[in-house]
Amino acid sequence: MNKCVNALALSVVCVISSCRGPEIIPVGDEENKGEAVTNAIAGFYLLNEGNMGSNKATLDYYDYTTATYHRNIYAQANPNVPMELGDVGNDLQLYGSRLYAVINCSNKVEVMDARACKRIGQLDIPNCRYICFSGPYGYVTSYAGPVEIKQDYEQIGYVARFDTATLQVLDRCLVGFQPDEVVVANGKLYVANSGGYMVPNYEHTVSVIDLATFTEEQRINVAVNLHRIRVDRYGMLWVTSRGDYYDEQPGLYCINPATNTIEKTFPLAVSDLDIVGDSLYFCSTAWSYLHMDDAVSYGVINIRTRQVVSSNFIKDGTDQQIRKPYGVKINPATREIFVTDAKDYVTPGTLYCFSPQGNLKWSVRTGDIPAHMAFCPVGFYVMPTEPVTPRSDHSPYISRVWEYCPAPGQFINELPEYEDGDDANTMRLKAEEAIADNNRGMISLGGWGGYVTFSFDHMVPNIPGEYDLLVLGNAFYSEGKNSPRLCRSYEALPNKELLSTRSRAIARYGSTVYQLSTIQDRPGGSCEPGIVMVSYDDNGNGRPDDPWYELAGSEYHNPQTVHDYSLTYYRSDTTHRNPYHTQPYFPQWIQADSLTFTGTRLPDNYEDTSGNGTYYILYAYPYGYADNHPNSTEQARLKIDWAVRPDGTPVHLPGIHFVRVYTGLHQYCGWLGETSTEILGAEDLHMTIK
Repeated sequence: MNKCVNALALSVVCVISSCRGPEIIPVGDEENKGEAVTNAIAGFYLLNEGNMGSNKATLDYYDYTTATYHRNIYAQANPNVPMELGDVGNDLQLYGSRLYAVINCSNKVEVMDARACKRIGQLDIPNCRYICFSGPYGYVTSYAGPVEIKQDYEQIGYVARFDTATLQVLDRCLVGFQPDEVVVANGKLYVANSGGYMVPNYEHTVSVIDLATFTEEQRINVAVNLHRIRVDRYGMLWVTSRGDYYDEQPGLYCINPATNTIEKTFPLAVSDLDIVGDSLYFCSTAWSYLHMDDAVSYGVINIRTRQVVSSNFIKDGTDQQIRKPYGVKINPATREIFVTDAKDYVTPGTLYCFSPQGNLKWSVRTGDIPAHMAFCPVGFYVMPTEPVTPRSDHSPYISRVWEYCPAPGQFINELPEYEDGDDANTMRLKAEEAIADNNRGMISLGGWGGYVTFSFDHMVPNIPGEYDLLVLGNAFYSEGKNSPRLCRSYEALPNKELLSTRSRAIARYGSTVYQLSTIQDRPGGSCEPGIVMVSYDDNGNGRPDDPWYELAGSEYHNPQTVHDYSLTYYRSDTTHRNPYHTQPYFPQWIQADSLTFTGTRLPDNYEDTSGNGTYYILYAYPYGYADNHPNSTEQARLKIDWAVRPDGTPVHLPGIHFVRVYTGLHQYCGWLGETSTEILGAEDLHMTIK
């Protein structure tokens, strides 16, 4: 039963139960349930709505890795937030690394860091109902007016569009009265209008909003008092009607968005539904004023054949224990079935976990009116369901340099040029002038650890299967007379002579020099790989102060790669200088007498192929670094999907807002000096590669 739309019915329940007094859910209460498992799903959040006016919306979390159910975690994670979550939790969605809880009667969308449930901020939207996402934007339905049953209700509803990075509402699109669930499909928004406050003059349409123009382009006549709307794997819409609780019966409707017509009607009551694969699971508690009772039902529909294949997915009789089935959700990895029981709507409910075969595995006490669940993949990140496309007025190139902090090197204080009186900000601006806006100037990062941090004027999207980013360097291949040929097997060479015991990388057979071992089969020349780090703007403040993730290139798991390497440079150090660059090598605008860097050190990639210090080859690693291959090659391109946490486990980011590049090699090549990564710019490949 929908609490806001059916406030009159619930007020009767509240009066009957008012003698009990509220039961308080302990903060951080926990209980072990089920068995600890490791799979693609780390756990799930459950939003308990709490009865209207009670200010008892709470958030629970189940951790699959420990088989622990944690109750009321928002209050534990945010002890200084007054009124906690608020009044009536109406929807819960996880997008990117953020968790969004729509708090209906508190007129807000609460935004949290999904990894720790820490509050990030809120969106102020009156009588907000449901939320969905597409690219960098979120969409929230709003009843707009007060909670009031009135036949001639005057305030029409709307959908608010907001920026997920800044949490600023950008625009509104008017729809029908009391709009409920909203979904993105086929480049459009589809909104189920209920008119639930206007008893008996219910709405009966689905609004169709064009995403590009954010305007309502038409409405689809369906049935009275619409509520749920979902899209399946075939692009079809599934819409529910609550009926009028008297003569007009509830129903489920399959709509083809290509024609905006109803293709099939199911005379079924559906309070909640979830679609996984070809199966639509539903449960219902359908109130009737004619009978003054609820009709409870469960079922499964095959969305491909559009046939009811089960009239009850609970097979062990547990359904007889469930008083008010309120929500249903399917674990997409395990296919476990979860059903929430709201009981009497004013006391703690129960969450039931069933096997895919419909047998009870475990159950647990929840908060009041358990309703909305969000599954968390390992890492608490979820890929956007819609491709993220930068706007046409966005630039594909670097828009800002945030930090320029090079290590000492032969090109430091020259690229860019230091002048007396320059400070860190002056040099930052010089670096920005050189590499931003496709200027194709060049800056040097100096020796190992020296770095630059920059951003674009938009989020660079992470599109599965595609290269996302190109960091421009000045790497090139060479074919000098002493360059080693490529050889796949050292052992295949008869009468070989080992020239390098350090890496077994060079051998001579006759008069020919061969490249071997760790740098086998790689082009060489001047390749000075830089480690690339990326960051998603979790806190939405537009600054590079969120967690950083390394793009795991080809050498990330190489035993010779050193992680958590640390190096300190001193101003007084004059070693490894050469006669070609006589200026100070230590950054002159830095006041401190030393610089310390920490990060990943790649294996050395150079060989003195002359044997006498006159000819050095710096070999390219296969992929994953800046200034490693010529910019025109595919091997120079980068994928956000390569991002890993500090412990090396993959992290799934919807996109990135900031990039940091630092020199990844700590080596000196005689007269060539130190190996230093050089940067000429960067590109969002989704905008430059057509």
